Amino acid sequence: MKRFLGLLVCAFIFHSCDDGDINLKNFNFDTTAPVNDCSENNGLFFKIKSNEALILEIPLSSFSNDVTPADQPVSLLINSENHVIYRLFSRTVTESYFCSSVPPADPIVSDEWNASQGVEGVSGIIEITTTQIVNPDTQVLLGYNHHIVFKNVTFSNSDNSFVYETYVFGNYVTSI
Repeated sequence: MKRFLGLLVCAFIFHSCDDGDINLKNFNFDTTAPVNDCSENNGLFFKIKSNEALILEIPLSSFSNDVTPADQPVSLLINSENHVIYRLFSRTVTESYFCSSVPPADPIVSDEWNASQGVEGVSGIIEITTTQIVNPDTQVLLGYNHHIVFKNVTFSNSDNSFVYETYVFGNYVTSI
């Protein structure tokens, strides 16, 4: 009888173990790393960290060469035209995955979280602050730095969600 109870307890313990589901509560990409883009895929911007990617899909026209005051960034609502997506892949992903005309079948997307409505029913916002990049020696304009920040964004999948009141995506640089 003791053996039977011992086996029953072991079966219960092994059955109740975590099945490996991913319960993401946040992510952390290097804010100083540049934002990548693909000229072939107009309006696709991304950051990669090993097998993770944070993707921003917005029209390229969102990045104008008009300098914005630091306290008055261009604000875009996250909606059907402006997407923010976090993806976890089955293995390391590279820039070529995003810049291919037809994305390769491998690596496989293991988990995907879409940004949506944020804190207290306020829609998530993408803020872009644009500044000039000037050569300090010659004072020649070299390009523009577009600092991208997400505000009041909720990332969710079919099972869970988590919120960022402020998340710095990073800098997208355009040259003249």
